[in-house]
Amino acid sequence: MKKFFALLLALLLVCSLVACKKDETNDDDDFDMTVASNDKFFDTGGAYNDCYQYEIINGNEVAIIGFKSSYTPHEITVPAEIEKCPVVKIEDAAFYQCSQITVVNIPATVTEIGDMAFAGCVQMTAVKFAEGADNLTAIGDYAFSSCAKLSAISLPASLLTLGEGAFLQCAKLTSIALPEVVRDGETVTAGITAIKPMTFMGCKELAAVTGGTQITAIGDFAFCGTALTAYTVPATVSSVGANAFALCNTLATMTFVNATGWSYQEDPADKTLTGVDVSDAAMIAYLLRTDYASYVLVRA
Repeated sequence: MKKFFALLLALLLVCSLVACKKDETNDDDDFDMTVASNDKFFDTGGAYNDCYQYEIINGNEVAIIGFKSSYTPHEITVPAEIEKCPVVKIEDAAFYQCSQITVVNIPATVTEIGDMAFAGCVQMTAVKFAEGADNLTAIGDYAFSSCAKLSAISLPASLLTLGEGAFLQCAKLTSIALPEVVRDGETVTAGITAIKPMTFMGCKELAAVTGGTQITAIGDFAFCGTALTAYTVPATVSSVGANAFALCNTLATMTFVNATGWSYQEDPADKTLTGVDVSDAAMIAYLLRTDYASYVLVRA
């Protein structure tokens, strides 16, 4: 397991070093992009020539599928409407490695942000959702991964799904507030129910996580390498994944709201350590970040 962990970290390091910048052979501030003849573009004009590539979906809605503009670093605003149709989706990799973006403003019409939508936007410092944004329900896998300067984002309360590795290696992210679950009977209508694998892995300045008091699972490597000093595991959680808190060197205490019925299971599960005493917050924190990090902590 330790060899696998080391290999994974090495691969992530290699990925983080992939070039995310403009072609340095360009002598001016423009760009060159070859597009198919049937591609649609919405030109917002202005000093930076922001142009959003899009497609019509569901007959009367718009999905943003690409972006081009001046290479000069600047703030952008995703349009709320194109062709009198609401912009409801930011497709997979739509803004992938757009290193000119410093801040992105996302309209209240957007309901979904796709996988790797803003991955590798290395100059982006903030993501701003429009006031009253209560339509966004999903942020895809690795959507904001490797946004090395991202320090500010406030997740809408309507969010239902936060994808695997959503903030992987966002090194400047210092805090995050997770949306609380809202139910209509047995149906969850808002709020996330799980922290998926690698969601905050490598967020080395992440010191505070609030909210999410009704999550049921914390995935593998979820908080690996963060700056957490303490964490409270909600009563609803029944599993803490392998290496979820590995390399959290400042993690001093781990508090379990429900402190009964826990055990360690090695991954693969060929060995079980039963009768874990989770009343010792400091000891549990130590185990989760060091030698026992490769064990899955489960509650019967």
